[in-house]
Amino acid sequence: MQMFLAGHSQKDSDRRGLDLRFMALAPMRIMPGTGVGDAGIESISAYMGIRPMEFIAGILDMQTPADVGRAVVALATQKPQGCSFAVSASGLAPAA
Repeated sequence: MQMFLAGHSQKDSDRRGLDLRFMALAPMRIMPGTGVGDAGIESISAYMGIRPMEFIAGILDMQTPADVGRAVVALATQKPQGCSFAVSASGLAPAA
């Protein structure tokens, strides 16, 4: 939903000549150590019949809080094309 709102808001800002920039950033993978991430990991691992640590061990290219922080700084200091982005351990990328 945030990705849609960022795109819609950017189009409206451009149309009105407001010179405002709208961006949305989403994690590519579930993040352990966060309220939403921990709840999701518990639910998914229970459904799969494995321990949460086994599920986490199978996640590839999982972003860390530091990766997210670097992505936020990059979006704030650079002028990347687009308004919807995703972050993983590999870095920042335009969201599809």
